[in-house]
Amino acid sequence: MAASCDLLDVDPLELQFPFVLNKQISCPLRLANRTNHTVAFKVKTTSPRKYCVRPNNGVVLPRSSCTVVVTMQAQKVVPPDLQCKDKFLVQSVVVSDGLSNKDITWQMFVKEGGNVVEEVKLKVAYVMPPEPSSEIAEEHDGLERVLVPMQRIVDNGRSTSEVSSGSVSLRSAEEVGSPVGRIVKNGEFLKAAGPALETKTYAGPTEQSNQLSTIIAKLTEEKNSALEQNQKLRDELVSIWSKPCVFSWVAICTLSSMFISLCT
Repeated sequence: MAASCDLLDVDPLELQFPFVLNKQISCPLRLANRTNHTVAFKVKTTSPRKYCVRPNNGVVLPRSSCTVVVTMQAQKVVPPDLQCKDKFLVQSVVVSDGLSNKDITWQMFVKEGGNVVEEVKLKVAYVMPPEPSSEIAEEHDGLERVLVPMQRIVDNGRSTSEVSSGSVSLRSAEEVGSPVGRIVKNGEFLKAAGPALETKTYAGPTEQSNQLSTIIAKLTEEKNSALEQNQKLRDELVSIWSKPCVFSWVAICTLSSMFISLCT
């Protein structure tokens, strides 16, 4: 938004600085001469140690414009609620043609002796800095590097007939308003990747109940099988230990045969 006076158009009326700690921040200020005369200007501020204005004075030729750069020095403390009460003042006055920047003096802007000096007041506002485009691009590129190989894995695992017939949709990622681009939305795309891609899908209540029933049935079957094998082993042990005499007689006969063979 620009402010117009009889001599200069000043744009903007509010100097906005994306506030970043320990960093100088600049804001351009455009001055346009609306007249057919040479106009001198001077820029003042309520905080001269905080801001650097280049140029802080000069001349604007008839029907031309110039740009003044206002630079805020690096700040070490964040102001409460990013509020700023600093003000700027742009003064302008008609001067003789052919006057240069070095000829500008402070006396030209004194309102005395019928000297007409026009003034435009400017406000200062701190705003949140925009997110760097390089970080967005890097995050977007990283996501693309993940999605593209995933789709290639799926394509390599499908037969030509499936792809040509369109039985499986390849549109498995779509724009959902994320600032970094695409995210995977189609569950079939993830399932088709098979062993090359480990994913977890969340089923509905009915499917979860069926899965739990299947797992319980399988565990019960394994438990019963283990109990049955355990019982068989117990029966065999009882059968063996219930015939001690047979084993004793066999042992005695074996020792006797060995003794006789040694004696002979």
